[in-house]
Amino acid sequence: MVGLVFHLVLDNEASEFNQVAEIARLTGPRAVANQLLHTVTPIGTALDFLLLTAPGALRWRHAAQWLAAPGLYLVFALVRGALVSPATPTRYPYPFLDVTVHGYAGVLTNAVALGAAFYVLGLAIVGLDRIRPAPRSPEYRISSQRARGLK
Repeated sequence: MVGLVFHLVLDNEASEFNQVAEIARLTGPRAVANQLLHTVTPIGTALDFLLLTAPGALRWRHAAQWLAAPGLYLVFALVRGALVSPATPTRYPYPFLDVTVHGYAGVLTNAVALGAAFYVLGLAIVGLDRIRPAPRSPEYRISSQRARGLK
């Protein structure tokens, strides 16, 4: 979801919440960190899931459980925004969470829409986990088959 929200919502000129100009101003280590966080890491995570993990471990309930982290982040962002000075330019971390622009009802609408997208993607990942083939050969593993939790 991090990669999708970044590329489809924040770094997309067609999006109502685009931050294209701000992203384009990033240089040096900040630009590298931005690409690592929003592009490289999501691609690496997807490849790890598809190529290095055994299928069948995910359950349908996991899609709902995965909503806890973004839900807690939403609470954190709103509490932080309420406590930080209105003059602070980074009062809200994302434009779709900006209460001064959208009001609490608008932010709640945005959060529900993103939460629904998170949930649908979670269901898709669980469904994919149930039908995908097992990774090819165990001789390419980083650790032995007996080492639980490692690849």
